[in-house]
Amino acid sequence: MSSRESVMTEIQPEYMFVKPHSICKKLSEWEKNLLLLNKSDFIKAYKERIEDEINSYGLSLRTAELSDIDPVYDFIVSRFKKEYLDDVSRYDLFRFIEYGHGLIVEDEKKEILGCLFEVGYEKAVKISYSIRLGIDEKLKGKGLGKLLTVYSCLLAMERGSELKIGLIDITNYVSLHIHVNQVGWLIHKFYHDLSSLGLSFEFSLPLTPEALLKNRVDQDKIREFIKTHAEGKDYLILQGDDTAKIKSVYEIGKFKIAAILKDETNGDKPSFFALPSNMLYSE
Repeated sequence: MSSRESVMTEIQPEYMFVKPHSICKKLSEWEKNLLLLNKSDFIKAYKERIEDEINSYGLSLRTAELSDIDPVYDFIVSRFKKEYLDDVSRYDLFRFIEYGHGLIVEDEKKEILGCLFEVGYEKAVKISYSIRLGIDEKLKGKGLGKLLTVYSCLLAMERGSELKIGLIDITNYVSLHIHVNQVGWLIHKFYHDLSSLGLSFEFSLPLTPEALLKNRVDQDKIREFIKTHAEGKDYLILQGDDTAKIKSVYEIGKFKIAAILKDETNGDKPSFFALPSNMLYSE
């Protein structure tokens, strides 16, 4: 049995999605060739590509060490909103570094400008749980959040993890855009009753080469899809602050959010683009 067949048989069906080609980015020639490689060579080549891109900005990428706990914690305190600070302690950073991995982006002066952590869990399958993606404002527009997220997926694949999962506040639109649109994750659960954590999405990505390259959203294709399909039947557009509607959609279970739409007329509040479940699991 191949590794892909093993994943398909062990991961719960709800996690083995494939977004339709009609809303996803076209693969470049380099990406097409990348998919011809075996898993080990795929990971190696993709990691090198990300490292080279980060280096081209005069930055470096490395894995976190225990000596990074205090400076990374200081970076997190300066970067995240006050209500999120209790989510990660120095003890948590120790745990992530020792039993998962941490990624650090720094400049030539060794100033930390970005981070992402993960820790592995053994359930029915091997899960890589992501937490604390943070990028300094001065790096905005360079795609560092996407690069760190993909690199973390590659490290998790290298270790044998089969599924990436994360929990995110539904108002964290920047991180939602990075994960769901740029990397290709799917929002498959909505938690409306986690009183200590607020309103949250759980989102995931199968850790296969195909899932990493073929689920990334193309906004132009979505706009064309909306023009040629029927709202309510072929797709839903959910307002980001309409939590009652989002709750209802996920309780019924016929649609799942597959993309984040930026509404230029609605300031910083995007809307969510949901597709029928049978369209996400039929290919």
